[in-house]
Amino acid sequence: MNDRIKNETRVLWDKCFSEEDKRFVDFYFEKRYNENDNIFIEKDGKVVSALQLISYPFSYYGKTIGCSYLSGCCTDPDYRSQGLMNDLIIKALKQAKNNGACFAALIPASESLFNYYAGTNFVTTFDYSKIRINLSQQVNETTSQQVSNSVISDFQQLIANSQQPTADFYEVYEYFNNKMRARNCCIQHNEYDFKVITDDLELFDNHLLVARYGEDICGLAFCYLRNDEIYIKDVFAKSSAIFSDLISAAGKMTKGESLKSKASESVSINILVPPVAGQKTHRLGMARLIDAETMLRLYAMSHPKMKIEISLVDTILPENNGTYYINNGTLDKKNSIGTNVVDIEQLTQALFGYKTETLPEKLKAFNNQATFMSLMLD
Repeated sequence: MNDRIKNETRVLWDKCFSEEDKRFVDFYFEKRYNENDNIFIEKDGKVVSALQLISYPFSYYGKTIGCSYLSGCCTDPDYRSQGLMNDLIIKALKQAKNNGACFAALIPASESLFNYYAGTNFVTTFDYSKIRINLSQQVNETTSQQVSNSVISDFQQLIANSQQPTADFYEVYEYFNNKMRARNCCIQHNEYDFKVITDDLELFDNHLLVARYGEDICGLAFCYLRNDEIYIKDVFAKSSAIFSDLISAAGKMTKGESLKSKASESVSINILVPPVAGQKTHRLGMARLIDAETMLRLYAMSHPKMKIEISLVDTILPENNGTYYINNGTLDKKNSIGTNVVDIEQLTQALFGYKTETLPEKLKAFNNQATFMSLMLD
């Protein structure tokens, strides 16, 4: 391992992300940092701009494709306004292409950065819906409903005092993985990612709640306490009653109470879920198409009745340039550019099913999808 590059990248993080809890930065560089993922630019003999290019699987119409996730994008304040981050992102996109990724994704740290990342053709594709529940209302509503008789436990108590994954760990991960895999157009987490996610929860006294009915797991809730409010960043439940049990248990986090105690009824809980049709959505993340041909071919295979011709011009990744023909579940490509031209941002949103009713007429044939990502250490 190149310790110099890692140490200089860490110094850069401390300088750029001074508001971050030092425990998180320590944790990230211990658990998540990988020198093979670190894309950086050096000037004056030191790292002045860096990002991590992390590979994730992505479920896409019954197949698994590669996603390169950009994390920790930062430039030394003394070297900003020189185009370094733009150059770095282009370098990362080309590396992602070499890694076999079909697209890149990121979560902007602020609203203003959505416009910044648009400069390298990233476009909003990931939204979430937010359900806000007042716990007193939840308690009143569930008293007249059937009780689930589920037992809620804290994941960290299940694996307490164990440095290595236990049988409980693997059982919970298997349930989590199966539920995640059932989501189309969703970033997936492998076993190591899941360990990082749960270690992060433990570090900051947050909770993964596990619901069981008898011996079987029937629900999970990833609960985070932020500024005296509870956020559930992902949740799975076999029934509405089990969902209510998990919400009530999450309400006990505010004062660090036992799961057996009565939840505080003044607590409001914010639950982040995949976009729900007809409900208000919030911007979450962006994507940038890297391998247009592969994604269009997979889309064609899963939509055999679709027939469309589109031409694409990509100034950063010119290998995407060409005219694509989808017909009867197959894809053909010619290198020439026709008159039916779309830009890379529009095609990215079409392939991810993001508000396709707002796209040009020729792309409205693409289906809307609730594209989602969660638990990204953001």
